Order: sequence, then structure tokens, then C-alpha cells
Amino acid sequence: MNFLLSLMSFANFVFYPLVIGTIVAVIIEQILRRISNTEWDADRKMVNRAMAVRKYLYRQAWIFNIIWFVCYAIILFMVKPPVNQMPDMIWQG
Repeated sequence: MNFLLSLMSFANFVFYPLVIGTIVAVIIEQILRRISNTEWDADRKMVNRAMAVRKYLYRQAWIFNIIWFVCYAIILFMVKPPVNQMPDMIWQG
């Protein structure tokens, strides 16, 4: 249980910087696309590098988000309270 909570805390800690990094990478990629010339090899490499960084950060954010939800589902299953049956009050007189 402590391991799952620690894993969830780490996933939560890493998720938000990855989302912010993805947004910054999208902005940088769009700026590079506007100012670069697609015919030049150096500019094409810069745009490809920016696109690779954006895709990497986006995938990592999804992975940590999925890890958090899986841990949350496991904890919900483990801590599920027992089902309380209703007392049979009608037939008690």
C-alpha cells in the first residue's frame, strides 16, 4: 500500500512539469516552424529536434497519468469497504 501511494505521489509530482514542458515545447516548435526555411538542412533538423522533444514530453505525461490512474484503481479495490447487509427488520415482530 505504501509503495502504491509513493508511486502515485511520484507520478503526480512528475506529471505537471511534463505538461508545462510539453506546452513550452509546442510553443518553441511553432516559433521554429515560422522562422525556419524548410529547404535548409540545419533548419529542418532544428524543427525535427523540437518535434521529437515535444512528442517525448507528451508521451511521458500520458504514461505517468496512466500509472497514477492504475495505482488509484488498485488502491480503490484494496480499500473497498465490506458490503453491509440491511437488517431484516420487517420480520422481527
